[in-house]
Amino acid sequence: MIKAVLFDFDETLQDRTAAFEKYMDTFFNDFCPDISSQEKQKRKEDMRITGNGGYVDRRKWYQGLIDRWEWENAPSNAVLAEHYDTKFGDHNVIFPNAPVLLKKLKDDGYIVGVITNGPSVLQNHKMDTSGLRPYCDIVVVSGDVGVHKPDPALFVYTAKKLGLKPQECLYVGDHPVNDIQGALSAGMKAVRMNYGWFKDRDLREDVPVIEDIMDVLAYLN
Repeated sequence: MIKAVLFDFDETLQDRTAAFEKYMDTFFNDFCPDISSQEKQKRKEDMRITGNGGYVDRRKWYQGLIDRWEWENAPSNAVLAEHYDTKFGDHNVIFPNAPVLLKKLKDDGYIVGVITNGPSVLQNHKMDTSGLRPYCDIVVVSGDVGVHKPDPALFVYTAKKLGLKPQECLYVGDHPVNDIQGALSAGMKAVRMNYGWFKDRDLREDVPVIEDIMDVLAYLN
């Protein structure tokens, strides 16, 4: 019997792709306000292509962009990475049905939570500005725990914090390994949110696939 429904954050509760577009506007306003519109669009495309949906070492990523753009007098890659970690959360694009679903789950008596990978400041800031934290009984950020998805220990840790067995938890996420394989390895049930960078990649016959977060409701029995 499912007692808790737990979620990834990016590309599951929020449209991370759209949020990244908004963040890039802030990035160029803060660091490259005088470049031409054409150059800005070129650099945005560089960021999209090399950004790997957020799955990068940000210091190395920014250094690669500095080199690619031959960016004279650029801030250090550390400064740019800090900008990302502290500013990205100002640009959340929460799926409209996300708060509707979390509220319904709470009203129906389910425990609700989030398990998300990333630095503490980045992911907690996203949660704080998302409007979703009040619906959550638990928010587990890998940067706070020192364990990262897909390590099943992070999922087991969360279940134990809730006083539940992993088998009593359903986990919803978009990443085929970090989210789906990680949750299954921990003994949780899983639902795949088919959206974003990993859309249609490595879908599994044994894991339900949804494209609207509300469809989670069909898999709670």
